Amino acid sequence: MVLATLLTSNAAALQIGDPAPEFSVSSTKGEIVLAEVLQKGPVVLALYYADFTSG
Repeated sequence: MVLATLLTSNAAALQIGDPAPEFSVSSTKGEIVLAEVLQKGPVVLALYYADFTSG
């Protein structure tokens, strides 16, 4: 879901160190809104393509 959100934005043009575009996404712990998480401190976004796959 996050990947789809980022890909539909201008995320493909992002470079390392660029600020992430604002997004919200559903999770097993409820909705995550980037702006709300950033209020608690810095955030590192990581994408693991192979999570929850058999490969």
